[in-house]
Amino acid sequence: MTARQRAWLLPPAVLFLIAGILLGRGMASPLWPWLACLPAVGAIVLLRGKFRFAACMVLCLTLGAAAGQMAWHPYLPAEGDYEVRGVISDEITDGRFGQVRVFLSDVSLNGRPLSSGAYWTFYTDEEETLPEGFVPGREVSFRASLYHPSGTDNPDGYDFREELLRRGITVGVYGKEDLTVSAPSSFSFAGAAASLRHRLSQGLIRMMGEEAGGYTAAILLGNRSMVPSEDRASFARLGIAHVLAVSGFHTGVLIFLLSGLFRLLKLKPPVRLVLYAIVLLGYCALCGMSQPVLRASILLLLSLSGKLLNRPRVGLHLLCAAAILLLLLSPVQLTGISFQLTFSAMLGITLIMPYLDSLNPFSSKTAKKIWSSAAVVIAAQLGVLLPELYHYQKLPLLSLLVNLPVSLFVSVLLSLDWIILLLLPLPFLCSLPAAVGAFLTNGFVQVVRSLSGLPGITLWTHASTVWTVLGLIPVYYALCLFFRPSLRRRLCCLAGGIALVCVSLLPLPHHGTEYIQFSVDNADSAVLWDNDTVIAMDTGTDDGVLSGFLRRNRLTPDAVILTHLHTDHAGGLQSLIDDEIPVPVIYLPAGAEEQLVDDDVLALLNLLRSSGTEIRELSRGDVLSLPSGTLTALWPEKGKIRPRQDANNYSLVSLLSLQGVSFLQTGDISGAYESYSACPADLLKAAHHGSASSTGAEYLSSVNPNAILLSCGRVTRHESFSERAEGIPVWSTAVHGALTVRFDNGTFTVLPFLSDNEPGGH
Repeated sequence: MTARQRAWLLPPAVLFLIAGILLGRGMASPLWPWLACLPAVGAIVLLRGKFRFAACMVLCLTLGAAAGQMAWHPYLPAEGDYEVRGVISDEITDGRFGQVRVFLSDVSLNGRPLSSGAYWTFYTDEEETLPEGFVPGREVSFRASLYHPSGTDNPDGYDFREELLRRGITVGVYGKEDLTVSAPSSFSFAGAAASLRHRLSQGLIRMMGEEAGGYTAAILLGNRSMVPSEDRASFARLGIAHVLAVSGFHTGVLIFLLSGLFRLLKLKPPVRLVLYAIVLLGYCALCGMSQPVLRASILLLLSLSGKLLNRPRVGLHLLCAAAILLLLLSPVQLTGISFQLTFSAMLGITLIMPYLDSLNPFSSKTAKKIWSSAAVVIAAQLGVLLPELYHYQKLPLLSLLVNLPVSLFVSVLLSLDWIILLLLPLPFLCSLPAAVGAFLTNGFVQVVRSLSGLPGITLWTHASTVWTVLGLIPVYYALCLFFRPSLRRRLCCLAGGIALVCVSLLPLPHHGTEYIQFSVDNADSAVLWDNDTVIAMDTGTDDGVLSGFLRRNRLTPDAVILTHLHTDHAGGLQSLIDDEIPVPVIYLPAGAEEQLVDDDVLALLNLLRSSGTEIRELSRGDVLSLPSGTLTALWPEKGKIRPRQDANNYSLVSLLSLQGVSFLQTGDISGAYESYSACPADLLKAAHHGSASSTGAEYLSSVNPNAILLSCGRVTRHESFSERAEGIPVWSTAVHGALTVRFDNGTFTVLPFLSDNEPGGH
């Protein structure tokens, strides 16, 4: 292998490692990848030149496959009830309806240690109080049900299982029977760090006030749970969400402060490097070994080692070395947005920033520094463009304008925050900087809230595709200093690439008729996509499944049909509002707002009504025209509606006629009222999530469907309903994930998202 080949070994090695990890993700066993490593190692020892180079790539591929398989398929204890003991390793967060979410480390099940952490959830009543001392760093013991977190079961859905794996968590536990709280029985590194982080956060809140202290804890220590969700959304709309996520920017400011201190102390370079490593390791521990902080620390240490030891390294090779190290430590990080944003930003800075900096027209040092800072911001923004478009489908239009001043301001604020943190044990010295910090932080938050409320600051796009990638390649080529094309060629590549990117982000026309039943546990949400007409049929809970699908495909619903106003069918209106998806009209069953319904849903309905959404009612005999057929309301019937009843009794029941196929939608209609809407249909959507009180034998006989769709959250519900169906194929979201039904010329086809599962009832 030549010196040139050795110099450029790392970039292709990263690509082969990534390919191997993605291959291993779908493998059933790591045996074959590990066996394949042996001949690859032998080839590296025996071969020379290009053949050794090729053997190195094969080794990266096989190592990646083995690491990926083990990362995505860890050993899992059997599901069931266990005596659980563990240490609270992060801030305790509250969810909706009294849900409490806790991360546990040093977990044991029935006295046997678990090799990973656990995600613990339980519910509390309004009057219920948690035991005294229920804070991070304390040990808890209780009896709970252990479950295996599931992956995504919706198109473009959130993968809860992978997100937990990135935190080193493989199982979830639910319940809190016989809960006790005590001091840890043995030393817990994660628990000690969590306890210190919690005490420091509380100290910041005492000195700076609840809002400013919470923001400072988020910016310094990574405690984002202390920032309200609506404020996090405001930062995201402006494209400055990275301010609240401790990462390279925050560790960079810390290193800058330390470098100034070390220069004053005139420390020797090796001593500086050791101290940098110690401080960064301590900061990683204080932030709960957060992956973004760990990534930034490794990158900074690799860079600092070259500078301090007078061994300069090429930026691209440095980036590749850090990626290899981090991916071997935790391969599952590869598919996480945080990992992708970090390395995309750094890649943009490495490849694009030098060229932008070379265009600096100024002569004064101050102007040159401002230009260089702007070049870094622009290069980072261009670097993260692809993952942001892929994951979020939006472009914050003010991002380039606000990132530079925000970065400069937050750098100053972070420096002040470190002083406040270090002075916390001395309140009489801390009070003045804390007051200044609180004033600056509160003012900054108010500015962010005001700017985020401006209309039109976010451009929603279609999800990026391979054409987006092909468009960005000439853009990066034109802006990269490594290549030296003529100015004319640079401009042509830049213009052509931008044009291709813009075209790739436009929504494509949709041909055909399909109905997508989302998997939303014991809730209900679906989309009817008929040519270019989009109708949302129930919205599920406020989980973002429906809004995420619409946003990713850049779809605006022509209408939203709500079968009734219970949270499990209409709570997702909140996600539509949060994601700024316009709702021109909402159809409700007649008298829906007069029934016993959830106040939260009524508030959402009134909010949409005040913003211009038209509310219409449907009753028996009303017909809506569709490109491929009609929707006919069968229930409720005017004159037979009584107010203040269970909303399920007056759920909207409708008959869809699509491409010559009849499809009966039943909402949550109860068994006492379902006979009013019984009619033959080719396809039936089972009522009330397959409840035993609905979709009885007589009703099934009247409808006589060829197949049944069932939206439910438990396999046991699927099994019991399949027995009642007596041979009719049952497709349920609990077993098959999201269900896509395609209608074509008098026939329909059900396509399950989890395609390996067969329909029940055969």
